[in-house]
Amino acid sequence: MNEQEYMNITSKIDEQYVNEYKIIEAKHTITMRKRIRTAVLVAAAVAIMIPVSVFAHRQLTHRDKVSIYYGEEGAEMIEKNLLASGSTVENGKVRLTVDVQICDGNYTEMVYTLTALTEDAKNHIKTHDIYRKRIYADTGEWIVPAQGSGYSDGNAQSEYEITWNCTYAVNEPYVDNSRPTRLQFMEWVETDERNEYGGYVLGEDYTYFEGIYIDLLSEPNVPTKTLRSPDGKEFTLSPYGISRLDKDYVGQKPSVVNNVTVITTDGERIEIFDAGKFGGITADGGITVASDGKASFSVTGSLESGDFTMKFKRAFNIDNISGVEINGVKYMAE
Repeated sequence: MNEQEYMNITSKIDEQYVNEYKIIEAKHTITMRKRIRTAVLVAAAVAIMIPVSVFAHRQLTHRDKVSIYYGEEGAEMIEKNLLASGSTVENGKVRLTVDVQICDGNYTEMVYTLTALTEDAKNHIKTHDIYRKRIYADTGEWIVPAQGSGYSDGNAQSEYEITWNCTYAVNEPYVDNSRPTRLQFMEWVETDERNEYGGYVLGEDYTYFEGIYIDLLSEPNVPTKTLRSPDGKEFTLSPYGISRLDKDYVGQKPSVVNNVTVITTDGERIEIFDAGKFGGITADGGITVASDGKASFSVTGSLESGDFTMKFKRAFNIDNISGVEINGVKYMAE
């Protein structure tokens, strides 16, 4: 990969649409300066897929947009494995479509699309002020901290529509998974009230997002394997990536993902990501995204400590995978 190719790759995602990974403390009124931290975008790898033999098929509603996050073959795998949701809610101003929702038992990952149904609504679906408020569906109680990450690739946006990839932890001690949880959409708007720093206090506004929500999965709907490193660190492998929940960690240790290789059961090594001379993907609690304009690869959390997810931008039959190597360390199935 030369320098010009790198510049072409990193220009594909609009960093305006990268959201903060973890909200440690949430309030009903917050200041603009505390609301969001964007991530660094870096270069990506090429894609390959090992298909699974499944005879059923369900068409993705926004297949072209989903393929931006998983590749063409990844989108096909989602359809064949009946992971294409297609569920919608709308209120006359905005329609939300859950294109796909995948749960590995640690995290629920999804691709969703917001569509403006009116001329004025198009200015409200592509803004930093949109907030996904995680609540218990039975009471509306706000779940804090609402740990999650999300981003929108610039190629997944048009004048009246925007498609996001989003990930939320579902198996954390602060979440009661015996109760249904959902993401309630709203906007933060300035009020006349001022805070102690002299800035405007923000309030919740549901003008364009009344009744717009996503019900989250909490149980796995894909096959998984447990991977372990020689020093005992564990990851959960699914067809679409790896994840870890660390319930005992105190703080994130900054780390960098330089290279990722999938190891098949017959010993083949499939390169997922290699940063080369341009440096690695930052893994320090935030979300970092790499895209080649065809599909995106992302890392959230910390590799060394804390919660961590990695989306491969492709899919594998995990029966054919024996492990994943990250920065030269092998995480292998038992």
